[in-house]
Amino acid sequence: METSRNNGEKTVADLPIWDELAALSAAGGNANLAHELIQALTRELPQELEELRNCFQQSDWPTLRKTAHRVRGAARCCGASALGTCLELLERSAETGDRDHIETELVRVEREAERLARIVGN
Repeated sequence: METSRNNGEKTVADLPIWDELAALSAAGGNANLAHELIQALTRELPQELEELRNCFQQSDWPTLRKTAHRVRGAARCCGASALGTCLELLERSAETGDRDHIETELVRVEREAERLARIVGN
């Protein structure tokens, strides 16, 4: 999904790492709040990623799915579009229990989290 197009659908690579307009909208037009929220998300991401990795190592797909769902909501509220989409794909993979596919999606989540942290400055 990341590098090729399917029938004109957007790929993760097409999505913004951080969509400031979406973040501003979610923050009710308050730019300071939008920046505070994305900063908070990026500060919390290392702990969230560690939880996802632990779930993966333990093959705890229900908890992995719930964690991915929770973090996806936070990412989307902050305008972290690419990360939110990767977390959604991870969540769906956890529902199937396909370990290889879950691992692939987890790597994508980690990569998007790193990219977000680089542009936000945490």
